[in-house]
Amino acid sequence: MRTKILPFIILLLMQIPVMAQSVSGYVYDAAGDFPLEGAFVYLDGTTYSASTDSEGAFTINVGQQLSAALVVKYIGYQTAIIQNPFSYETKIKVTLKEDTIKMDELVISGETVFSRKEMLAVFRDQFLGKTKAGNSCKILNEDDIRLYYEVATNTLRAESDKPIRIQNKRLKYNVEFDLVDFQVHYTKKTLSPFSMQTSYYAGTSFFKDVSEKENIKKKRDEVYRGSLLHFMRTIASNRWTEEHYGLFVESMPVNPADYFKVTDTLDYKKVTCLKTTVKILERHVSVRMTGMSSSEAEKALQAPKERKIRFAVLQDQVNQSFFELNADHFYIGENGLFWPISSIIFGGYFGELKVGDMLPADYTYTAD
Repeated sequence: MRTKILPFIILLLMQIPVMAQSVSGYVYDAAGDFPLEGAFVYLDGTTYSASTDSEGAFTINVGQQLSAALVVKYIGYQTAIIQNPFSYETKIKVTLKEDTIKMDELVISGETVFSRKEMLAVFRDQFLGKTKAGNSCKILNEDDIRLYYEVATNTLRAESDKPIRIQNKRLKYNVEFDLVDFQVHYTKKTLSPFSMQTSYYAGTSFFKDVSEKENIKKKRDEVYRGSLLHFMRTIASNRWTEEHYGLFVESMPVNPADYFKVTDTLDYKKVTCLKTTVKILERHVSVRMTGMSSSEAEKALQAPKERKIRFAVLQDQVNQSFFELNADHFYIGENGLFWPISSIIFGGYFGELKVGDMLPADYTYTAD
């Protein structure tokens, strides 16, 4: 599978951590070293963007420092993603390489076992979501999406060389999503939701507020409360009680401070998990030994005595979610974005929230 996000060259004049609230730079052609006018530059997951002028220059001014990557796009060139753009004091020079991959050169290895209509229906559900906001969304360029099913792994995949353009009618956002990866895994050759194992998508996004004078704040606030953005901001601020979140381990309420340590690291938070495993009670082993042969009983006694913790989260006594950690720490920016994405696996209510329920990272919630 080929993806649109490819390696890029970035030249920096100086790099030191500062509390800048703007990002400036130049976009140039890598081969000819000439400026690219009209390149689209945006902060991932936000409403902040700019276009380069005749000298390839751009500036994005924001009201807060964001832990968002800088995305640089230009037609016919490979997309560039710059991490931690606010950490640079001077202008960033980004050089883009021409994209030599042509549409007719792409080879799809999946077999045609399901119709495009069937696969597209699953894509909509697992990409946009099935909530009120998700159901209100419309993809404006579905023909740009390539869908295929890998029989060997029972996996539905999707690709797009162009940004997926989404109209969110409920939240009044137009979203451009650059799809890097999309996978839905099944236990057998099917598209049935009852045989679905995991669903995963990744990419960068840009939001445009199209609410104009319409009062949309109530609907957006409803989506924010209980969202992953809200949860990450809660962890970073240690406001579990104030934000009405409860943490549970083995169905028992626990103190988040006993499991997570939050420390300041430059302009973001480092979250360290103090306990990642839980003991398996011996009585569970003895119960399994009833009626076993001696060899089966010996294997049972040699079974692991602990397992990875699955944390449960309850918000407002309604929305129940769970998550597991793949690392002993992760980071949260001031705006609530966390990384690395692969460090946490979500399920339950969090797992149901897709692109349709996404809010910009610069969204500000104010309680009534």
